[in-house]
Amino acid sequence: MAKDKGRKDTAEKRGLVHKIKGVGSELKKVSWPSFKTTLKNTGVVLLVVAVFLVIILAFDLILRFGIFNFLIMGQNITIINIANSVSNFFSSTANFALNIFSRLF
Repeated sequence: MAKDKGRKDTAEKRGLVHKIKGVGSELKKVSWPSFKTTLKNTGVVLLVVAVFLVIILAFDLILRFGIFNFLIMGQNITIINIANSVSNFFSSTANFALNIFSRLF
């Protein structure tokens, strides 16, 4: 019985080594994108994320300022009030972002 168990362990080890070698050979067959393509695709992903960030942020600000003005301040919700609040927020955020980017680059 001890001999059978030893053979099984050895066979399992050989099987594991074979699988690892198989993974390595398959990775050599993969057609990897160039660095330029990777940068381009990364830029597209970041752009899409930024666009959706702005869209979600705009909805959040509209709801936040609208509810704040209506419930807390007792003011009527008007598009002009919300637009002014959102505009002020975006201009301060844009100035902050430009300041950070100008320091980085």
